[in-house]
Amino acid sequence: MKQHSVVRSLRATNKSQSFALFTRRLTGEQVAALRRCAKGISLRFDAAEIVDALVAGGYASRNVAGVVSVTPEGRRYLQTHEG
Repeated sequence: MKQHSVVRSLRATNKSQSFALFTRRLTGEQVAALRRCAKGISLRFDAAEIVDALVAGGYASRNVAGVVSVTPEGRRYLQTHEG
């Protein structure tokens, strides 16, 4: 019986963590980089931490030769956070 309650609490924790990651707001620098990337501007000279955060968050992806492109999730983020 205890095992089931532990599994349920872990599932609840994972769901809340997933939701927190999904709703996470990007910093101003990250949004600016994402906007430039969406316009086709290379992020080659941006700080690696910014690009890594965008990729880790699912807002951008690294392609062949390190080219970074905006994902559909990144485009949705930009549309809902215009300003």
